Amino acid sequence: MSNVVKAVIGVAAIVFAPMLAPALLGGLGVAATAVTLGVATLGITMVGASLVGSSAGGSMSSAVDQSGVDGYAGAKLQTSKSNLTPVPVLYGEHKIGGNIIFEHTNAGTNSNSDEHGYNRDYWAVMVLCDHQINALPAMFAGETTMGGLGNLNNNGARWETKYVHIKYHEYSTSARNVQDSNFFVINDSGAYSGSNAPSLPSTVIPANVAFLAVHQVFDGEETKNTALEPITVKLQGKKIRTITNATTIASSLTYTINPAEILLDLLGTGLNIPDSDIDIASFYAAKVAANAAGFTCHIALIQQANIQSIIADVLSTCRGKIFHSESKWKFKIDTKSQSVADALTSDDVMSNTLSISMAGSPNLANKMILKYVNPSDEYLSARVIKEDSNLQTYDGQIIEKTLDVKGINNATHANKLCEIALNSLRYSEDASGNRLKQTPLAISFATSVKNAHLEVGDVISLNHALLDRVRKFLILSTTTDQSGVLQISAREYAETHFKNASGNYLI
Repeated sequence: MSNVVKAVIGVAAIVFAPMLAPALLGGLGVAATAVTLGVATLGITMVGASLVGSSAGGSMSSAVDQSGVDGYAGAKLQTSKSNLTPVPVLYGEHKIGGNIIFEHTNAGTNSNSDEHGYNRDYWAVMVLCDHQINALPAMFAGETTMGGLGNLNNNGARWETKYVHIKYHEYSTSARNVQDSNFFVINDSGAYSGSNAPSLPSTVIPANVAFLAVHQVFDGEETKNTALEPITVKLQGKKIRTITNATTIASSLTYTINPAEILLDLLGTGLNIPDSDIDIASFYAAKVAANAAGFTCHIALIQQANIQSIIADVLSTCRGKIFHSESKWKFKIDTKSQSVADALTSDDVMSNTLSISMAGSPNLANKMILKYVNPSDEYLSARVIKEDSNLQTYDGQIIEKTLDVKGINNATHANKLCEIALNSLRYSEDASGNRLKQTPLAISFATSVKNAHLEVGDVISLNHALLDRVRKFLILSTTTDQSGVLQISAREYAETHFKNASGNYLI
């Protein structure tokens, strides 16, 4: 097998609906990228839908179960053998098997087999991803931990025992041939032996992929009945540009698990959005907020995928919102103690335009389950559970809701999002900030252009005759028609959403 599919986030067409991108009128068309050297393209397409907010709160008016979405995950990826399998793009930490695109076993001759005729040498090339890897903290042969290669600052890092030899080849713009003199680690001691190159068929490994060159040795009675051990690695993935401050995006590439920086990379590499269209200050503020809250992101793009869903999953790790305002793409994370951007009254609401509903309906819950990935258990799915006995008594039954938040691999992180999600569905607060067992409200209304400064993520207060008290709302979307009328949709905001039952802040 000489071909490998390279995952290029090529967007054929993208149309943002006005929910979270109200200022973007029409569509943004981005051509898919062609890949040379016989490497096919993975098209990741988003058509006719909004950039939604977090399933664990975010800008969603209700909890959303995102289970069953293909194309990206935060879980262990199994070894495959195919020249059609896309090469993953890996943000954060993962355990993967890679995709074997070349394998060869020496013929059973006296020089390369034992007396029983078993083939002695197995050679394979295992593609890991289409970018440079930060580190390989651990490697495994079957269930046996072999150790790691550490930080991969140099091409050719290797690990070897008597019977297993592995060499790492980092991302390169040049194609390579398995017949190259130092492509594999060859002899049993692990030393390079260019003069003793194995007899392998000429096979070109495409450029722009990081891979492992694997050599396994089967030596007589000791190993003749030993099956080939599947090689898996735990790795720290893609290095990307980081946000240095409110005005600067670093030119150098650094490993990061901050969702704001991962989102920035997706916008640039996936949607070809230039830095000039990015509100760097908002991304930097979101980066700081995510760090303070302990929000991280571990996303793997593994198949043909909908980039809208990928971005939504990044947002779900941090209760984030992305939107277009003042000709810039902005990113905000819901935080505790957000100040009120403006105080509105009935005079600011056009006559007969105020619509009020329950933000949590119809997805009310009193038991919230959040699924995440557990690195301590082979990167399998795990879950945290938050139950509210007071709500269960009030409802007269247990109402369960499950969130599948891809990109989380930490129980503490998962617990925070789970509890905030439940609070956001079922609790409000009074004027003094005391928790009320009252479903938060969702509102929409029209206002004049004088309030055009308001944008997604702002918190406003509203004093209106149709409300029982002055309430605070988080703006989810804004749209302006040709006559200058501004339509605002918002969801009730309360600091109690970010507190546990004891009144302590969760983030």
